[in-house]
Amino acid sequence: MSATTPAFSFQSLTESSGPYQRQQWLRWPRVFLALMLTLVLGSCSTARLGYNNADTLAYWWMDGYVDFNSTQKAKVKRDIAQLLSWHRSSQLPQYAQTLGQMQTVLAANPGPAEIEAVYRQVEQHLQVTLLKAVPELTDFVLSMDESQKAYLARKFEKNNEDFRDKYLDLTPEKQAKERRKKFLKQVDEWLGSVNREQEALITRHLEKHPANYAQWLEESMARQRLVMQLITHIQTEKPSREAAQAMVQKLIMTSFETADSAERRSQTENSRMAMQTMLPNLLRLATPAQKTHATQKLQNWIDDCKYLSAKK
Repeated sequence: MSATTPAFSFQSLTESSGPYQRQQWLRWPRVFLALMLTLVLGSCSTARLGYNNADTLAYWWMDGYVDFNSTQKAKVKRDIAQLLSWHRSSQLPQYAQTLGQMQTVLAANPGPAEIEAVYRQVEQHLQVTLLKAVPELTDFVLSMDESQKAYLARKFEKNNEDFRDKYLDLTPEKQAKERRKKFLKQVDEWLGSVNREQEALITRHLEKHPANYAQWLEESMARQRLVMQLITHIQTEKPSREAAQAMVQKLIMTSFETADSAERRSQTENSRMAMQTMLPNLLRLATPAQKTHATQKLQNWIDDCKYLSAKK
């Protein structure tokens, strides 16, 4: 099962379009949020079942990255349960509010500024959850041993190999075809189905802003190295819990920063601006039936958030 954020309509399209893609280099802590947001996967039954089992799913998923030892298992399960309880009571109501705002934006034919505002709001939700988990993540890092660090390194490498197989081993023509197929599928899920005019708009955008999978992988690997360096530093220096928390928080916030090089920052900004221009044009081409479909999808998610937040 995969998951995404409530901003499927804007953020997931943005992430598949080019350099603006958010790298998943902190996958093992981000799993908390990913699994808690299974409510956006479609039907109410799937969403509610996924969220109500998020504690078990999160544990299994994270265990696949670090192989918890017998002394860690009980605390990790306790930490996940506590974080999920906090998320259910404090965050889901905010998601419902954000999704309602997205309905208003959709009805008003948004421009680039409105698209950016939605993206930033969703990003803020992500930051809040990750930062909430900092103490628990820090405790785990402080308890990691060398075998778990090696296990994580192997998992990172396996992910990188999977990425190479899925994207880099394809010809440029095949890459473009698969990217277009994925993008259109996402829009279909959001609008019901795209018309020819919308499909042509999307095709022009993707051709003008081709994906750079090699660069994405290079950046992801650089982020992974930062994670491994932090773990090594904490294991070697054995800082206080407070100092270690500051290090973990800084690393998490790094994932929300723009690239280091001026060239990469320029690429990211150009990609972001292009997407913010294309999406309003795409929505302006939407038929009444497509907008009704999108509005109802958002309402289903709102109903899920309210149902789940009220269920203790």
